[in-house]
Amino acid sequence: MANKHGYLPKVTELDDKQQRRLDTWYAKAYTDDNLFRTLAADETTIDLFLGWVGAVYGGHPDEDAGALDRHMIELCRIRMANRNECFH
Repeated sequence: MANKHGYLPKVTELDDKQQRRLDTWYAKAYTDDNLFRTLAADETTIDLFLGWVGAVYGGHPDEDAGALDRHMIELCRIRMANRNECFH
């Protein structure tokens, strides 16, 4: 699945649905679209990822807050990056 440089392929052309999702990504998450375009290369992967993000950050639709404390989410994100040898 990686290209000759070892990088995962990224989506360059977005359909309308993906563009709306990317606009939301920019507004609510990051100005860097690298992760989004990598995950969007596979529709199932981007659906699962955005569903997970929505559940963690947004919580259940009947609740006001996310399922986890934002500090806990950040600690988990840092730990996952470290475990995956990502020192960005």
